[in-house]
Amino acid sequence: MTSPRPQSPVTFGILNRRTLLGGVGAGAFMLLTAGCGLVNGGRGSDEAQALAQALTDRDVSGIEFDGATGSDAQEAFDRIVANVPDATWTVEVGEMGEITDDGNREATFTWTWTLPDVEDTWSYDTTVTMHSDGDENWQPVWSPTIIEPSLEDGEGLALTRTPAERGSIVGAEDKVIVAQRPVYRVGLDLSQIPEDQKESAARELAAVVDIDVDTYVDTVNGAGENQTVPAITLREDAYRELDSSATQSIPGFTAAPDTMALAPTSTFAVSTLGRVADVTAEDIEKSDGKLTAGDQIGQGGLQASFNDKMSGRNGMNINITPLNTDGTPKGATARTVFESDPTNGEDLHITLDPDLQEAAEKILEDVESPSAIVAIRPSDGHILALADGSGSQGYPTAAQGQYAPGSTFKVVTSLAMVRLGDTMDSNVNCSTTITVDGAQFGNAPGYSTDFIGDIPIKDALAHSCNTAFISQHDRVDQGALATAAHSLGLGQEYNLGIDAFSGSIPDEETGAAHAAALFGQGRTLVSPLSLATIMASVVAGHTVAPILVTDDDPSSTASPSEPLTEEEAKELRTGMREVVATGYMDNLQALEPDTAIGKTGTAEYGNDDPPKTHAWIIAAHEDLAISVFVEEGELGAVTGGPLALEFLQKAQK
Repeated sequence: MTSPRPQSPVTFGILNRRTLLGGVGAGAFMLLTAGCGLVNGGRGSDEAQALAQALTDRDVSGIEFDGATGSDAQEAFDRIVANVPDATWTVEVGEMGEITDDGNREATFTWTWTLPDVEDTWSYDTTVTMHSDGDENWQPVWSPTIIEPSLEDGEGLALTRTPAERGSIVGAEDKVIVAQRPVYRVGLDLSQIPEDQKESAARELAAVVDIDVDTYVDTVNGAGENQTVPAITLREDAYRELDSSATQSIPGFTAAPDTMALAPTSTFAVSTLGRVADVTAEDIEKSDGKLTAGDQIGQGGLQASFNDKMSGRNGMNINITPLNTDGTPKGATARTVFESDPTNGEDLHITLDPDLQEAAEKILEDVESPSAIVAIRPSDGHILALADGSGSQGYPTAAQGQYAPGSTFKVVTSLAMVRLGDTMDSNVNCSTTITVDGAQFGNAPGYSTDFIGDIPIKDALAHSCNTAFISQHDRVDQGALATAAHSLGLGQEYNLGIDAFSGSIPDEETGAAHAAALFGQGRTLVSPLSLATIMASVVAGHTVAPILVTDDDPSSTASPSEPLTEEEAKELRTGMREVVATGYMDNLQALEPDTAIGKTGTAEYGNDDPPKTHAWIIAAHEDLAISVFVEEGELGAVTGGPLALEFLQKAQK
């Protein structure tokens, strides 16, 4: 820092600079000032301080330089620092040297740089010559070395980044899911295209790679004449499938090999994982200098939620390089004056089993309606599959869908009945119809007359008698039903790193609306994930909190007011076993060992006559609980049953 100027001149207060230099001579002046503080106060120090502040502010246009105008110095300064965007610095005056016989005095400037996304600062000293005309005027002598001591005329500073390696996403059993995989960046090299062919080339390429033609044409028309304009980045297999004869006939066509963080396929758990993409101008603007063109960032899903963890920190170099007349680096050999090594990103460990996820997606690929399969391991709550069908068209049906659960919710009603003292052998009345508050309810078309009358609860579950559960509307109030739902995991707090819906149920409902709630209609909503969690809780004998990320990050929490007990769950398993042993899910008897349990569900929706129906299955076999959902299906057993069996069979292999 600059030493303070004397507050009140005593010995030399009546002497001006002309008197000191002219009257007693330079040598006598140095002798007089030694030890008196004037070396570090005045005599060019104020002007040095003003220059330091101007350099910090990036505006030296108001400084009077010796041998250069402020505007000339500003132009040179701007050229030197033009290629270090987003960097900031402070300049402070250190020591002031002695005044020489020719009226010069050297000032030491300390530069401290803060570079984007770099923890350490870059600091160094430069020397500035302060020149006096022998009178009161002191002026700095302009030189590039004011900014960096080794700079020469025609050179400037340039910032370059060394990209950090992005962390992978690793699934169950340490199987890598997302890793750097080969891609091709397809585009047009405009330097190779005659001006009158640029638009036609853009149209041809856009058509070949199936992107919006007009948008790409506009991008090409707005680019510089020597730019390469990217069109699309393709996985290696997708690039190989391009019509090579068509691409090679397009002038300026280019396909640069590269790598990107990708899942095994373009559809693999895409709504859960998200994706990695090149940063946009908006991303760069929001990053406070951490991102620049060419960087990549996580978009959506886990890639976005854990972007900071996985992206790491880029390395940063400051080089001195010759400049073109427009101020851009010439590309000649540069010398490095500051270097910061990259810090690679960390891997993210999640619970998805790549084989089960792929199997679920394969099973659903021909389902035209939105659909989902979710698999949870009850023993630890790990989500092993969170699959959306192709009919979902990218929407995260498995995690975020909100639908009426239909008859799968009879498991919840059964729990509420067990809490009133019932067992699965307790009888309930299954009538043909039942009327509550003026609304008449019946069973599904084709319901077997063999199970009309007083039947055990387990048979009412196995054959899905609506009226049997509706008949409990006076015994099981809405509050008890909601409490039972929460005990099985509905409505718990999910913290999975992705958006997910855990279900909802009204705490208060009366009359016909409450009657509808008892068999999964009305205002109760679930997602495929929340129903799989209910199924997992039944198997585990306690409320399961699903887990997706296994690193040191918060996961879902389950703290129902009335926790599920093993004794209660055992009764539910007895009833759900009957669904497989004698009921609508007898196809699951094909599994080995023959221990599967489950429940079908069909939920009406819309205003069609007859109404459309959602098809549901919840099932478990050994240590695997699943839900299967098809938005527009037939009965749960008809549409969902075969899908459930196929998935559980693949899980055994």
